[in-house]
Amino acid sequence: MQLDIFYIPDYGAVMPVVIPVLFALLVAVLSELIVLISKRVPKGLPDGLAVIGFSLTLFYTYLLGVDVWTNGVKGFVWSSGGTDYGPPLGIVMGADQLSVLLMGLFSFMGLVVSIYSIGYMKEDTGLRHYYVLLLIMVAAMNGVVISGDLFTLFIFYETMGLSSFILVAFRRNWEGIEAAIKYLMMEVIGSTLVLYSASYLYGLTGTLNLGRMSTLLQAHPENPLIPILIAMLTAGFGVKGAIVPFAAWLVDAHPAAPSGISAMLSGVVIKVGVYGLIRVNTLLFPINSIYFDWPLLIAIFALVTMTAANFWALTQKDLKRMLAYSSITQIGFILFAFGTGTVFGYETGVFYIVVHAFTKGLLFLCAGAFLHAIGTRNLDDLRGIGKTMPISGAFFGIGILSLMGMPPFAGFWSKFLVLAAGVQAGLTVSPYYLLFSMIAIFNALLALGYYLRMFFTILFREPSEKAAVAHRASPSMLVGMGILALALIIVGIYPALIFNIAQAAGDALYHFADFVALISGTP
Repeated sequence: MQLDIFYIPDYGAVMPVVIPVLFALLVAVLSELIVLISKRVPKGLPDGLAVIGFSLTLFYTYLLGVDVWTNGVKGFVWSSGGTDYGPPLGIVMGADQLSVLLMGLFSFMGLVVSIYSIGYMKEDTGLRHYYVLLLIMVAAMNGVVISGDLFTLFIFYETMGLSSFILVAFRRNWEGIEAAIKYLMMEVIGSTLVLYSASYLYGLTGTLNLGRMSTLLQAHPENPLIPILIAMLTAGFGVKGAIVPFAAWLVDAHPAAPSGISAMLSGVVIKVGVYGLIRVNTLLFPINSIYFDWPLLIAIFALVTMTAANFWALTQKDLKRMLAYSSITQIGFILFAFGTGTVFGYETGVFYIVVHAFTKGLLFLCAGAFLHAIGTRNLDDLRGIGKTMPISGAFFGIGILSLMGMPPFAGFWSKFLVLAAGVQAGLTVSPYYLLFSMIAIFNALLALGYYLRMFFTILFREPSEKAAVAHRASPSMLVGMGILALALIIVGIYPALIFNIAQAAGDALYHFADFVALISGTP
């Protein structure tokens, strides 16, 4: 039987996925060919190709963003059902302002980490595999945020999980393998819950297209299965998003992974879980449903997440584990913004995602520079290392001050705006959010306990024996850290540079009619 294949000849939306995949293939094939001929990979080939690949992806994403901001959402559809976007086969992708912003963020962080890894990973073997996996991971994350049907979203989501799992265990030591196995086990549980949810939704609506599914479910918000589906999706995406009580994998994976991968895991990978949770719930289940108030559920999870992670972080001596718990705390603040269920909350949540990626990415890269210099993550051994590594120490100080929410760094605006969104929700949505905002403020102050401990131990105490002989970071590592530090300063001084983009992205997420029309094929 010959299928009636229907193409929309606009491949713009999928190019941020295609470009890194092509460069991953180029790195793999070219490296293998050279190995067969000369028995070794030329120095600088895999990392150089990765830097070029991420640069082109970022540049193309910028061009796509200009197009989307000017002409509206862009889409790509392949379907075996003619102009019908539904069964038997159909792949739908759509890029709105939110998708473009996140693809730009993922590609930017991939570029920074690939530059940093030139120096950080130079003593490692198998670098061609490292960069292939890094490129595929970013391609998969870009694919998740443009997916317009649950099948495509799930495939990209699993590809991202598999590549990040391998990267956690890249150095093949016991700590990395153990952390990767724990990560894989929890990832499988989360993915299974998402898969079961998709199956239920398909049974209810007869389609996997998120646009058509949205239209059908929004017309019947009182369906008794909705609370069950929301719970399964929250738990499923919550594993990847590192939401308590599903975040146990993160505090093992972050310390065990190479520091560039720790920066990716904390900066962007866990944000994909948050994206899936918020995008799918927003599209499918009315925010103001009389049957189930899912934003309130998200807000409660947010408070539990930030509070538990803060108390765990206070007991740590391992710098990377402390930063990992801090990442869980920051996910709590991001979820709190979305949990308000307001347009302003969505806007500030998106802004917080960007700022946190810069901040925590910088801190993990700095931690990697310290580890690379003296071979330990213990905070007592790292005492005073900021004095023997002054440039890396200065970058670390910028990251910590931003994480504290101190002006003039970007973290001040992100934290202030999220708390303002909570107060606004308390005045306009429910008085509960005023209490929630007080708990969030308490957590912001509680986190200062271990932020200040890291800050003063690294920068102001007398160097320990190990820290006193630390060598300075390589130029490529300094460039990677410097880019993120500069971004935090620029956004701190001129927050509108990013907030205006985040505002449009948050509006597109909240008012999703154009996105639904594109992916469902309705005019």
